[in-house]
Parts: sequence; C-alpha cells; structure tokens
Amino acid sequence: MSLAAAIAVAGLLGAPQEPALFAVRRTAGDGAEARLVVAADRRRVDCLGALQDLAAAAGWNLLVESTPLENDLRFASVDLNLADQDARVVAQLIAVAAGADCLLQPAAPVEGARPQLHVVRAPSAATESGRQRLRALAGQWYRAFLRDELQYDPLIEREGVQVRMNLGQLLADNGDLESAIAFFTEAYEKRPHEQVAAAVLRIAECHLDLAAGTADRALQKRHGAEAEQWVRRLFERMPSAPEVTRATVLLGRAMLGQAHAEPRSELAREVADRCQRELAARVIRLLDSVEMLDVWLLAAQAQCFLEQPGRVFDTLLTLRESPYFGDMQPRQFRDYHFLLGYGAQGIGKHDLAMRSLEWFLIHAEADARRGQAYVLLAESYLALQRYVQARAAAVEARTRHLGPMASDWRQRTLRVWARTALALGEKESAFLELEQMVLRGEEPELALFLVDELLADRQWQRAIAVARPLADLDGALGDRARFKVVDALYEQAVASKNLADFPPQAAALAIRIQDPELRARTATRIGDAYTRLGKLEHAADAYRGILR
Repeated sequence: MSLAAAIAVAGLLGAPQEPALFAVRRTAGDGAEARLVVAADRRRVDCLGALQDLAAAAGWNLLVESTPLENDLRFASVDLNLADQDARVVAQLIAVAAGADCLLQPAAPVEGARPQLHVVRAPSAATESGRQRLRALAGQWYRAFLRDELQYDPLIEREGVQVRMNLGQLLADNGDLESAIAFFTEAYEKRPHEQVAAAVLRIAECHLDLAAGTADRALQKRHGAEAEQWVRRLFERMPSAPEVTRATVLLGRAMLGQAHAEPRSELAREVADRCQRELAARVIRLLDSVEMLDVWLLAAQAQCFLEQPGRVFDTLLTLRESPYFGDMQPRQFRDYHFLLGYGAQGIGKHDLAMRSLEWFLIHAEADARRGQAYVLLAESYLALQRYVQARAAAVEARTRHLGPMASDWRQRTLRVWARTALALGEKESAFLELEQMVLRGEEPELALFLVDELLADRQWQRAIAVARPLADLDGALGDRARFKVVDALYEQAVASKNLADFPPQAAALAIRIQDPELRARTATRIGDAYTRLGKLEHAADAYRGILR
C-alpha cells in the first residue's frame, strides 16, 4: 500500500462518526401502554432521510407510496429540535413538512414481524381514500379525547357527548356500523342533553343500514326490530321533539323491513298492515314538512305489500296534494312512479299506469323493482290492446328479471308472458312451454292458469290432464284443481252430448272438496247436468247439495 493510501485510510478510521439523528427510548407511565419517544436536534434534514433514520431507530419498515412521492420527500427539508416526543407523532410531522401523510400499521402476529410506516400523499376530501384517512385521523383524535383517565376533566364532561356523536358518525361513514352504534348508545346514556333524540335516530339508522347490508333474513328481522324499539323509545319519552317526524319515517322503514324479511307469512302481512295503519294515524298529528313525503310513500309501500292497489292509489293522490311534492328527491320520484303504476293498474287506469311505469323504467336503471315494473307494464299494454309492446315487456321480465323475483311475482310474470303469446297467436308454443314448466313442478299456480287458458281454448282433455296431479293434493290448491276438473268434464260432456257419465264423476270429486263455495258450485254443475238429462228430482237434490 502506498504511503498516501495509508494516510487516507488512517484518516478515515480516525474520523469522528456523526451522531445518530434520533435518540430513541421506550417509556411507560402509570400503567399506560409502553410507547416510543424520540429526541433530535438537527437543521435542514431531508424528509426522506429523516423518515428512514426514524424508522431504523424505532424498528419499523418504511414503505413510500410511489417513486414521485419519494423524490418529493428527498427534496423537502425539515428542522428538528424536539425531546421526548412520541415517535408516531414525529413521523407525522416530518411527512406533513413534505406535503405528505403517514400511517403506522402494527406488526403482524408472527415471529420477527415489524410495524410498517406507510408514507402516502396527504389526505384529500376530493378522493375516497383521502376521506377515509381523514376520518381515521379524526377518529384517533376523538378516541384520545375520550380516554378513560380523562373522563372527569371538565372539558371532556362538557364536550364528550358531541365528540361521541362525531366519532359515531365517522365510524358509520366508514362502514363500521356496530362500533358506531356503541358510541351513539354511550351518547344516549349520558342524558339529559340536547343530543338525545339525535342519538336515538342515528342508532335506529345504523340498525336499518345493517339490515339492508345482509341477505340473512334472521339478521334483517333482528336489526329491523332493534330499530323499531329505539324509535318507539323516542315516541314514548320525547313525543313533542322535532325529530319525531324523522322518527316516523324510520318506524315505517323498520316495520316494512321486518315484513319483507318474511314476505309470504301471515305475521309479515300483520306487520305491514300495522305499519300502514300506524303511519296513517301518526301523519295527522305531524306538522306538514318535506319528511312527510317519505311517510306517505312508506304507507303506500305497505299497502302494496298487502296487495291493496286501490289504497295505494288513494294514498298517492293525498301525497300529490302536498306543497312539497315538487321538492321530491330522485329516489322519492322513482318510488312514487312505481307505486302509482302499481295502484293505477290494479284499479283499471291502464293508460296512467303505462305512463307512470314507462317513466320509472327510464329513470330507474339499477332498481330491484324493474322486473315487477315490466310485468305491470305488460299487463297495462295488454289491457290497452297494444299486444306487440305487451309481448316485449313480458319477454324482458321473464328473460332478465325472473330469477330474483318472489314466488307470487314469478307466477305473475309467467302468466302475462303466456297471455301475451296467446294474444299474438303463438298459442300452441305457449301451451307447450307452460306444460313443460308444470311438469317440472314450477309454480303450482301456473298450472291452474294453464287450465283456465286450455278451457278457454276448448281443449278439455288437455286441461284435465294438467289439473289431475294438483287434484290429488289436500287444501285450497287441491280444491281449486278439483273444481277445474269438474268444470272441464262438464264442458266436455256438453260439447259431446254425453252428459250421463258426468254426475257420478263430478260427485266423486265433490266429496273431496272442502271449500263450501266451490262445493256448492260443483253441486250446481251436477244439477245443471241432471236438468239437461231430464232427471228433475235428481237435479233438485243436487241444487240443495244432496248428491247421489
């Protein structure tokens, strides 16, 4: 080695090392969780280097969001003069000095894992990720404000309710509804204060959002019942509060949600009936306001659930008279036009139904009721003898929307699909496809519809073949099928002028019919047959219900 090189090496080895940028120590006080605190005293340190040194000293992994952000950190500088400051707060301050933000992710629960310091662009309310980070930062501050050891501080006692309400709202906005309910409940339990009614409303809204966000019917019913209980608590304890109008809307949503969780049950119909009656009773006691639009719409939805189109139509006429009708939101206008179409179609105002449903389908592209709207529109077109349009609407309902529909709407869809095919002369293909559906066991009501259509087409033996499997069933469905078989046998016997065999065939079916009205009609058919045969004594007995 040359003399110059040796001198250079000796100089390097003997040069004093620059002290570490950060002095780090772990501290814990009065039972609090241990934390890292740092000290530093340095001027004009580039922010990237500062974050790298801090991460190394604290035992974190540093992750920068992007190369452009890394360059920005490198060219920004910061002066550090601090002692015993929380390491996470220092990291935040350095990132902010460079126009950035940082998040500390705890270490994974595996051996050797380290916390990760993520450096990202500063939160912006213009982006969803920015809003989430801002909410997270606010949530951290609120939680720090509400720490147990500070709960008796006068400021905390005075502002604690509002902080809990704000934190609950942040959690709800971020989708953590269960935690939000906990903070709103804490705020409610600190009563009396001015936020009691607002806390109750937010708890009920969170339960309704939880019900809407699950496909589990049991959870839907549970959260709907919880929301109803909280709203009723407000009615009982604060009946004159301004929030009662909003609470009435939530009551309707809660009760309808429970009904929709079990759409085919008698209990669901009872809940829906109670809902529309209670809303109608409450609306009289409420001051007219824009919220009343939702109350009327919910009452109409309950009546729609109960299959009462006339009452739906009357309710919407009342809503139409509201001075706030023109102020309805797009969602309310969609509800209004769907319900108006349903009500108008049900009471025979087919032109009005057609126009309302066409408006709804134009403006409700992602609405779950589109399939039902197409069915109603097809029925309206059919009644107006616009057969091509009716066929198009029926085909749309069947091909694109049949799957998610409830059983009653599936049957209604298939019926209008078949009726539009028959109206356009596609009779035989419609009959064949309907028979295949019946043979597969799809929609028992559809079989009875097919029987009626076959009877109207004078295909009696075919109608009997379709109805026979259902005629072996017990209950109301079996009674209807047995009567239709009797009807088909009678029409066939009259057409063939061979009535002699009909009375004993009909009597064998009549003794199995439990429904008094259908049994009486069967006896009348037998009496008519005996009259045509000239057996007047037998006919008289049959008309009196005595079958031989």
